Amino acid sequence: MDVSDPRIDPALVPNGSRAQVINGPNNEYHDLPAVVTRKGMVITRWTPTVEERARLATGEDIFVTLFSNGLINPMFVTAGPVDWTTC
Repeated sequence: MDVSDPRIDPALVPNGSRAQVINGPNNEYHDLPAVVTRKGMVITRWTPTVEERARLATGEDIFVTLFSNGLINPMFVTAGPVDWTTC
């Protein structure tokens, strides 16, 4: 999947949300454009490739791998935008 510009309709995110590019403390990761809310939600946007869309259409599942050192934060995965102001 490709990381996409995370611009979101402002009506869907809480007031005070801001665009931010996330990277590791030593720039060891690729830049991750995101929208960060005052409540601490980090919203990113991903675009499946043509091949991935075909695999999803045939019933393949989505796998998410977190490098979390065993501490997993809650995750919320959606297809398309949602109203994050209610989260």
